[in-house]
Amino acid sequence: MSIKNKIKIGLINYKKIVVWGSGGLARTAIKYWLPKDKIDYVIDSNFNKNNYFPYEVFNTEKIEKSKPELIIVCSSAYVEIFEKIKKINPNIKFKYIYELFLINHDFNSEISNLMIDIAATKNSNFFKLILKKPQILVNITYRLSKYFKKKKITLPLYYFLAPVHYLFCLLTSIQLPLRLEAGPGLIIAHPGTIIFSEKAKLGSFVTIYHCCTVGTTLSGGSPVIKDFVTIYSGSHVLGSSLIGKHSKVGAMSLVLDFQCGDFMTIAGIPASIKKKYNI
Repeated sequence: MSIKNKIKIGLINYKKIVVWGSGGLARTAIKYWLPKDKIDYVIDSNFNKNNYFPYEVFNTEKIEKSKPELIIVCSSAYVEIFEKIKKINPNIKFKYIYELFLINHDFNSEISNLMIDIAATKNSNFFKLILKKPQILVNITYRLSKYFKKKKITLPLYYFLAPVHYLFCLLTSIQLPLRLEAGPGLIIAHPGTIIFSEKAKLGSFVTIYHCCTVGTTLSGGSPVIKDFVTIYSGSHVLGSSLIGKHSKVGAMSLVLDFQCGDFMTIAGIPASIKKKYNI
């Protein structure tokens, strides 16, 4: 089932929705994923974008008056926006656009996982995607290698593709072991010096920037990264660390055997909780 159809089914009980955000992610969501007949209007702090956006754009005062059924947040700052919505009206329902990708998702299908990896990374046609974001080749060979390994009939393809995968890892300076378990929506923001331990566990929609490590320690502990976590550049998540859902690891942080809950920002050396969002 396509992402667009899954989202359409997930929104079937809503007559109208509101999109929060009018940047690139919002335009992509409206163009490719969201049912256009259900979109009422768009919210954005810069509400003067009407002249090039396909829907009328309002500031936050609009939702205080209209009280929409559901707000779909299409912005990387979605956690902060969630908090704003709760302050405006705690009864309004809201979702991050990528949460809709997981409706009726088969997590055991590496092909389905790959489709979400590509959709979450793609912002141009496939040829330009390879040129601008060559790290997607690591995702592609990772998912296909794991897919081919599951069946005897496709095992020869695995033995061919696995070395190709590690070649792309070498070229992009990304160490992504095939034994690593990663949920759909793995977003490698930039190529360059990214290391994953094969014993680490990654949830859905984990985003990682350059010069980062998710690895073990001498004690043998391995990190668990939950859904919708972002690890910013220069950070190292090591040992028996647990990063909760919708949390962020600030740039240049050292997370060592640290337990972090949901909707938090952690940063520093050693890392500590800098903010807990009221969601």
